[in-house]
Amino acid sequence: MQFRSKIFAVLAVVGVVPAAVLGSMSFSVNRAELERTVGSAQALVAEEAARACERFVAQAAEGLRLSASVLPLRELSGDDLGTVLRIPYRQLDFVDAIWIPGGPAVFETGNGRPTPELDLLQRHAPLALARQAGVAIGAAYSARDGSMRLPIALRLDSDHLLAAEVSLAQLSRQMRQSSQGGTLSYLATRGGKVLAQPEAVEISADERTLLGGGPAARVVTRSDGARWLAAAAPVGSLGWIVVVAQREDVALRPAALVRQYTLFWVAVSLILVLVLGALLSRRVTEPVKRLREGVAALAEGRAVAVAVDSEDEIGALARSFNQMAAEMVRRDEEIRHWNAELQERVDARTAELRTAQDQILRARRLAALGSLGAGMAHELNNPVTALTGVAALLRKELAGTPHEDKLRTLQEQARRISSIVANLRAFSDQERTQPGRRFALHASVLAALDLYEQQMRTHGIQLTTDIKSCEAQGDPEQIQEAIAHIVQNAIAAMPRGGTLKVSLSDVSGDALKLSVSDSGKGIPAGMRDRIFDPFFTTKEQPSRVGLGLSISHNIVEAHHGKLLVDSAEGHVATFTIVLPAAAAAAHLR
Repeated sequence: MQFRSKIFAVLAVVGVVPAAVLGSMSFSVNRAELERTVGSAQALVAEEAARACERFVAQAAEGLRLSASVLPLRELSGDDLGTVLRIPYRQLDFVDAIWIPGGPAVFETGNGRPTPELDLLQRHAPLALARQAGVAIGAAYSARDGSMRLPIALRLDSDHLLAAEVSLAQLSRQMRQSSQGGTLSYLATRGGKVLAQPEAVEISADERTLLGGGPAARVVTRSDGARWLAAAAPVGSLGWIVVVAQREDVALRPAALVRQYTLFWVAVSLILVLVLGALLSRRVTEPVKRLREGVAALAEGRAVAVAVDSEDEIGALARSFNQMAAEMVRRDEEIRHWNAELQERVDARTAELRTAQDQILRARRLAALGSLGAGMAHELNNPVTALTGVAALLRKELAGTPHEDKLRTLQEQARRISSIVANLRAFSDQERTQPGRRFALHASVLAALDLYEQQMRTHGIQLTTDIKSCEAQGDPEQIQEAIAHIVQNAIAAMPRGGTLKVSLSDVSGDALKLSVSDSGKGIPAGMRDRIFDPFFTTKEQPSRVGLGLSISHNIVEAHHGKLLVDSAEGHVATFTIVLPAAAAAAHLR
């Protein structure tokens, strides 16, 4: 978690969280208190409506009893009884029909009154209960037009009963009058049957719990999913319930305002936290960020000055860090310089040791090979000389015969053996050379080139020279031989002709440099380390035994010089001889 985020988190905990918690608590307390207060007021309204409903039913029963008591109903029968019953029927506008069991039924249609449901009245009238108690109120039932009717029964005397169907339309009007300003009032039974309502009401399962005797006032969810604050009050002993409800957002509007105020102040607190956090982050986190970048640069070996202008603890830390970083970079530079110098010295010493070891190994191999060559030359010289003489005599005696060609071949191979023996002797003699003298090196170069002038002309090789007058110290004949072997090797590399470049110059007056370049096919990289080994050759001619470059290398090293080769397969090959100048007073070993 970044430092900037931690600052914002702390500010949020200090500024936003308390405001949010206090706002939430205030909203919860206000909502609970408001719900209790509004619920109590709705409960009072429901109780008043319940008493009004109870009075209506009691007045209906009492009015019907008084009207019937003043009429001589016991003395009349037939049509006279029906005519007399019209008097209370017309006086009591809430009565839809009057019926005497076993007698006539009185009702009227077409005068604005609803059509009575005589069959339902006869079925639901509580006659047995009226015979016992004198007055009885039955269970309300629904007419075919959807309106609710209430059956009431009276006992006239021991032999006569009277039943009336009372319309509950007046109660519906009362419920409609109570349903004002977003309030809904309706009358229902405990079983959930609606008796009086201002509009079509569908009772939900949550409302049935309220009707069944739940808390007097609470929030219920209606069938359309809306939440209402409802209060219920029973209507006497009739088993009816008056419900007064109001939409929750209307009833608890002050609590919603408290929540809006809370959200507003939480938003204000959040804005203040963001502004303050931004200011603190620029003051605190930016210097810390620069310090972090400086540490990262220092880890990469770079010293980056941390620009912090403050005079507080962070500024002091930045200045101390800059001093430390500069000192660490300086020490790292010194250590790298020392390491590089030490590595150069180690590499130089290693190269010197490797060169010395190679020279020792080469010297041992050459010494052994020289001893072997001297012995072989001594042992082979006399037999080869005798063989060559006998072959010459036989060729002279058998001249003109078929055996002359065979003897010529024998004589050539004997001369080849003599040449090999001579090379072996020359190779072994390099170890026994006496100290040389001062001589003209350019003369030895020109003499070596003269030896192969005819051969170069025959092979179509063009010679280019750049030879300066130089003097060296040593044996001129051996140097000429070394140069001759190199020139011979270059001619062999160009069987189809080419260009041979020879240059001789001094190097700052201390050394002499002789370069011999040919335009042949070059030397592969894998063979350059072996070309100076005895008997190693890349030539296809059988007469080449691979001692020429070995002899040249041995002669040059005997004169305290170096024989170098620079070539690649398919490119020009250049052999370079570097010798001490005569002024350096070189001596042979």
